[in-house]
Amino acid sequence: MKIMKKIVDMKGSFHYNAAVFLVLLLLSCGLYAKDLNLAYLPNQAAKVGDDKYQLMKDFETSVKQIQTLFVGDDMVKSELQTSEAGFQVYVFYNLRKTAYWHKIYVISWDDKVYARIYK
Repeated sequence: MKIMKKIVDMKGSFHYNAAVFLVLLLLSCGLYAKDLNLAYLPNQAAKVGDDKYQLMKDFETSVKQIQTLFVGDDMVKSELQTSEAGFQVYVFYNLRKTAYWHKIYVISWDDKVYARIYK
């Protein structure tokens, strides 16, 4: 009888440990799901698709805000790709082979500014 009582007590402890493990697992998944791309974009960036973000400022201001994030980093280069009527593209290049991102395109058309990140 004592053995059965110990088994029942262990079973209750097992359920408690399993519940705690499940809560910690869900919490860690939620923390991991944070979008790492937002670290490379201005604070007002809003995700609109996979690796595509809408920037709330105008084109020049958005480019300047991103440039300030990479001041002094010799491995990040940038240049204006094209500037035509109603359409502008500015690109940031990350030259590191192990970088999380390799190109960030800032694109403006129809008075909207988007950023697209390529890995």
